[in-house]
Amino acid sequence: MAKTMEGIDLVPGTEVMTETGRAKKALIPHPSTDPRDPLNWSTMWKLMAMTSQWLFTWISVTGALSIAPMFPLLGQEFRLNNSQLSLLTGITVITLGFANFFIVPLSNIFGRRAVSLVFSVFIMLTCIWEALATSHRSLLAARALNGLVCATSESIPVQMIADVFFLHERGLWTGVYFTGYFLGAFLGPVMSGAIGTHHGWRSFFWLETGLAAFAIFLIALTFPETKYHRGTVGKSISPSASLSETGVVTTVKEGEAEKTAHSTVPPDSENSSLAPPPVGKGRPSFQQFMPFQKPDSRWKMFVIRDTWTPVKVFFNPIIFWAGLMLAGPADLVLFFNITESVVLGAPPYLFNPEQVGYTNFAFVVGALIGLATAGPYSDWVAARATRKNNNIREAEMRLPALWFYMGITMLALILGGCAYQYQWHWGLTIVFGYGFAGLSVTTVPTIAIAYAIDCYKPISGEIMVVATVCKNFIAFSYSYWVFDLAHQSKEGWITPAMVIFACTVGPALFAFPLYYGVGKNIRRWTKNSDLHRMEDLI
Repeated sequence: MAKTMEGIDLVPGTEVMTETGRAKKALIPHPSTDPRDPLNWSTMWKLMAMTSQWLFTWISVTGALSIAPMFPLLGQEFRLNNSQLSLLTGITVITLGFANFFIVPLSNIFGRRAVSLVFSVFIMLTCIWEALATSHRSLLAARALNGLVCATSESIPVQMIADVFFLHERGLWTGVYFTGYFLGAFLGPVMSGAIGTHHGWRSFFWLETGLAAFAIFLIALTFPETKYHRGTVGKSISPSASLSETGVVTTVKEGEAEKTAHSTVPPDSENSSLAPPPVGKGRPSFQQFMPFQKPDSRWKMFVIRDTWTPVKVFFNPIIFWAGLMLAGPADLVLFFNITESVVLGAPPYLFNPEQVGYTNFAFVVGALIGLATAGPYSDWVAARATRKNNNIREAEMRLPALWFYMGITMLALILGGCAYQYQWHWGLTIVFGYGFAGLSVTTVPTIAIAYAIDCYKPISGEIMVVATVCKNFIAFSYSYWVFDLAHQSKEGWITPAMVIFACTVGPALFAFPLYYGVGKNIRRWTKNSDLHRMEDLI
């Protein structure tokens, strides 16, 4: 996979940049000449598919992760303690993570559209069950199943991005996906708090039922099938050639082996691989809007591949580290989410569920600031280091951008824990705890996941599965021990905050050895791994 150019070790994750700071991009994966190929769709069709999945993600996450402000109402009706209440979120979180082990192979066998349609129906049914639940056990079971079916929001959008966008575009659209995901997690509690206070907690689930029904029509009308198999590899484009943005074959440096593409032979023409692909001019066919596609004949291969690959990828140090970096800030937000009603609803604050819900706007403000700054700042840091390195960019060059945002993360934990314990003014709790946590969750994971994808671009979907499992498994454990530890410890809320501090900041320390040589060594050791060719199987 790796070659050298003038003494430069061009392993995957190392790129030759132009004088303007842009990478010499090839169109990877190599699109076919079929206008129905999602890579060839026009911008309008690609944006329609992205918008559809973005809204579907927002709706799914809103229902799954937004009930914390209603804890007092649920606790009063079912006579639940704090641990039982937090488990209502915890059980959803754990099923959200592990459901992807069967959702991913299902989507590869039956298609993204069919799985999205079927699971959106299941989401609506579980929302109805939640609204009609008459006991804690019934509600807990409904929450568990809701997590299972809402897990499509953590896998299908990432697969769709890999289906319709080229490698050099995926970082941007993955960030857009994260925006929808976390806005659902942050704005959902605002909705649930207000609706629960004025109309009862069941009304929120009826609203989610209506939104889920809307999602069914949304998927049916605006989300065509994006899975597309480009056939058996026929002729190979020379390692010294790549496709320009306009589809014209141009010469690139031989060392850019990671960007070497394979042409495909569509069934309609033996020589069609010689013609330039109609990038930006295609559109989905009527067949791609059918509710169900013919199951992929390679289903056995997908069952094995999609079950084994995340396990294999899990033990890759870079990918595992990126998963922990997603888990830390995301679970910090969950810590504040499951405790907000208990802390702010008690003296001296005495907030009602509606007021508790409104405090989640602080997460939104912090998240939006993070989204506006993380990308440009990390790009500037990497570009500056690239210029100093004779226009050779290493994947690790974006890691120094983490230092500032990890400082914000540490402040969120320290000051937020102290605000809880010493009952500071609620404004300080909101700003230092919630606002800084929202800023952290859209910056640290974005940089860490982007780094992992830079190193292993063809398996961006598997990287997200591993990261999601790490995040949700750790989050599930919080629902068991956070309240007990806070109540039993002499330091109160500071103790669980410091445990979470260790779980969050500890993995971040490994960014230093990754930056100072270990990261590239790992990339060099895995340069011939089949992970770099995994996408060809789809």
